[in-house]
Amino acid sequence: MHESLTSQIRSARPPKVLRKAGESMGWVREQEPDGQGGLVSSRTYFLVGSECRFSCSMCDLWKYTLIEGRTPVGSLSAQIEELSHWISQESSMATGGEWIKLYNASNFFDPANVDPQEYESIAKQCEGFDRVVVENHAALLSSSKTQELVRRFRDMLSGDLEVAMGLETIDPLGMKWLNKAMTLEEFEHAVRFLGGEGIYVRAFVLLQPLGTPREESVEWAVRSCQQATHWGAHRVSLIPTRAGNGFIETVATKIGWMPPRVAELERAFETLLRDRPEIPSQGSSASIYTVDLWDWESIAGTCLICSRDRCERLQQMNYTQRLSETMIHGCRCGNNMQSS
Repeated sequence: MHESLTSQIRSARPPKVLRKAGESMGWVREQEPDGQGGLVSSRTYFLVGSECRFSCSMCDLWKYTLIEGRTPVGSLSAQIEELSHWISQESSMATGGEWIKLYNASNFFDPANVDPQEYESIAKQCEGFDRVVVENHAALLSSSKTQELVRRFRDMLSGDLEVAMGLETIDPLGMKWLNKAMTLEEFEHAVRFLGGEGIYVRAFVLLQPLGTPREESVEWAVRSCQQATHWGAHRVSLIPTRAGNGFIETVATKIGWMPPRVAELERAFETLLRDRPEIPSQGSSASIYTVDLWDWESIAGTCLICSRDRCERLQQMNYTQRLSETMIHGCRCGNNMQSS
């Protein structure tokens, strides 16, 4: 079953765009809640390296990787250096409290994707940042060799380390379609290992993945986010499942799947914020829930009248970690926002 689904997923992919080693996909600057009632500035570097070894059904990150082979040694360091140089021309370098995310569309602690020989140079280029965030598949952290790589890189950093991992869902129906090659026990073990090493954990959860019925999507999204924090994740990002990787479009009509709507995203986020503890004004951090607003225009359930206001409302809730009282009445799309 696993091999068959992997074959289907990979065969449904459109051709890859040629990407050159050493040339990044650019960067963005954004703000995130810091867990203590404030905001922290973070920058994300989109680095190009080799493709992830896994073939998850909902993933489209393979589009941003090299066509074949391992990531050349020195390639990622060169990209980080170049991006930092560009940014320094526009503004000052890292200031107190700033974070940096090194997203390579793959696994940071897989030697095929990031050669450990680069750790020292990467860490040196991250000096001055309070936190460095990288991505990795949770199943890989079951290996003692991978765990040692995590410790090695952590010890080279001047700031904290955070590892972002995809949980996606705990819905048994949705999990059947993920092709994640990971059990919930492995994810829990990865979170607890990282927490025990003093490493922050960020989890990604999907709203309405393949296999999850729309009428149950909000409940499963909320339960999945809450389970991640129960295991020890410090922050959870809720992502509406999007088509665009070939496989989702291929099977959507066959299994009756439709992409999630903004209304479901709003309800899930409102529930998460309503049920979470208040952020303390100072002291220890609280768990953070956010919604991913990337590619907002592709999300179903809005119109030209309400789309901008709905996006801004969710962004404000991301920042404040509090419910918003904003309402929209009489929107022609029929998907009015509800009062919190």
